[in-house]
Amino acid sequence: MGRYRKARDGSPVIVRGMRVPFTFWPESHLQHGRITTLDPWRCIRVHVHQSVKNTSRRNRAMAFLDQAEDFYLAASAPRIASKPLLHYYSAMNLVKTYLVVHKDLRLDHCMHGLKEPKENIKKRLTITSQSVKANDQASSGRLHIYREFIEECGFSVPTKPKSVKLVDLLEQAVSINGVIARSMNRPPQFFEAHNIAFECNTTAKNAWISFYVDKSDLAVSSSAAKLLRENSMAFEEVESTKPGYRRYESKESPSYTRSPQQALPSLVNATWKDVWSELMPGGFRFWVSTITPKRRLAQLASSYQSMFYFGSLTRYRPDDFHKLADGKHGWMVQEFMNTQPLQFLYFLGSGLIKAEMTMPELTAR
Repeated sequence: MGRYRKARDGSPVIVRGMRVPFTFWPESHLQHGRITTLDPWRCIRVHVHQSVKNTSRRNRAMAFLDQAEDFYLAASAPRIASKPLLHYYSAMNLVKTYLVVHKDLRLDHCMHGLKEPKENIKKRLTITSQSVKANDQASSGRLHIYREFIEECGFSVPTKPKSVKLVDLLEQAVSINGVIARSMNRPPQFFEAHNIAFECNTTAKNAWISFYVDKSDLAVSSSAAKLLRENSMAFEEVESTKPGYRRYESKESPSYTRSPQQALPSLVNATWKDVWSELMPGGFRFWVSTITPKRRLAQLASSYQSMFYFGSLTRYRPDDFHKLADGKHGWMVQEFMNTQPLQFLYFLGSGLIKAEMTMPELTAR
């Protein structure tokens, strides 16, 4: 008997003669396909107009969306010294749009829901000395934007959260993890999920997700393969017949009666916390991680908390932001500010409209 169970016997999911690619929104993909756009703001705006029937609610969502876009566009002009604050306000208003559309929240008596611990000022300023903390649930009678947002994303926020180190937040931004690993001399924590796909067995009538990880990628650390197995909540390693690659399959394989399409939403719901996405021209690239479930945050949560920190630093201690941006680990700060606002916009925008929204191929932005 081998070390791992045999891979399930199956084939790619085909619906109406079309292979269904992996996506967090398979139902929308089957109806409308992927949305490719250079103007995600207009795409979101059209969705709000079409989907929110109540006039007052729609106007409220559009007002927050207008502010989000204004702040985002304003951030493209200034030097980096003011970008962090503008990008945070853009992200916060986009989150407010999301909460109005999905939960019909009023948001006229709310607070950020995040803060800088007092120790941030007391300690010597370094990328490793700074932290962010979510507010306690009972810290006030006002609505906490961050808590509402993360819970709507399917994650929970502890009643009394602990502070999270800024460097740990940055490390969970998948598209700059390589920069963080090199800058901090740490092993990378994300590995590309090659050929990630929905598969099914048309005889047994069940479906699952499969992907491969390059063994040479895992070779950067002697414990990477072991950590990937131990920290995956939804996937397990199985026997692989593809030379040079390890194969993984979802632990769950929900059944269906007529079409494998029926099983895809529950399959995504059971596995999405184990999959990260990175916006690329023409689509998303998907990753899996060795981050422990205890440390793991929702993908958007780590970026949002980091943007809050840099925005707060820019607003109240702009000289300290210069020290970080120009210091030993300034590369990490610059990479975050140059890449994550766009990643956040497209991924949260996709979640808001419940459809995969990507950039065109061969696009320089």
